[in-house]
Amino acid sequence: MKTKMPAAFAALLLAAPALASPGGQVCHDVSLSSQRTNWGASVTIPKFDPTVGNLVRVRWRIIGQVSGNVSFESLDAASTTITTSLSASIALTRPDASLLSVAIPVVNNIDTVAAYDGIVDFGGSSGKSYTGLSGSALATSSSAAAADIALFTASAPGDTISLPVSATGTSSGSGAGNLLLLFETFASASVRVCYEYTFIPSPSSLALLGLGGLAATRRRR
Repeated sequence: MKTKMPAAFAALLLAAPALASPGGQVCHDVSLSSQRTNWGASVTIPKFDPTVGNLVRVRWRIIGQVSGNVSFESLDAASTTITTSLSASIALTRPDASLLSVAIPVVNNIDTVAAYDGIVDFGGSSGKSYTGLSGSALATSSSAAAADIALFTASAPGDTISLPVSATGTSSGSGAGNLLLLFETFASASVRVCYEYTFIPSPSSLALLGLGGLAATRRRR
């Protein structure tokens, strides 16, 4: 005698891919120590393991930190207001150099100084020096594009991806027509890559759900 498959169980099997539930996430963190700009390096991240589930989105976060010293001397014949910025542009890119995120930490200072005092000492009444300055900035982005899903999904156990990181010094100063500036700019970076995925139901869980649907159908009969 043939047994007819209950409609509830048949519908369950047809909808099996939809049973994958969202909410899974795994993250990886890598840090690069502070060094004098301009520098280039890379961070190596494990690719997503497709046996865990289906990768649906990749998120990136970079925290860039700038530190260093700033000195200036105004050579103007009158008092003036000087603005200095200790800053760096710290970029995270794909292996093909296309941009993922860029953090730009900045430390600004504004000083009013007198006319040039005749001594280039980055101090006195016409200059100033700052030491031990530091600042940070955070930048995030994400992608659900098919190309990025493929790029970050492992094709073999233990696959990794190397993402270039660069730090460019962008420190600057303004406010005097005759101005001497001295910067020492250092930068570091902390990178986080997160994989958001949906779970894949196991055959055993589908079977249990199916048996539940079958039992419910029999009870209704």
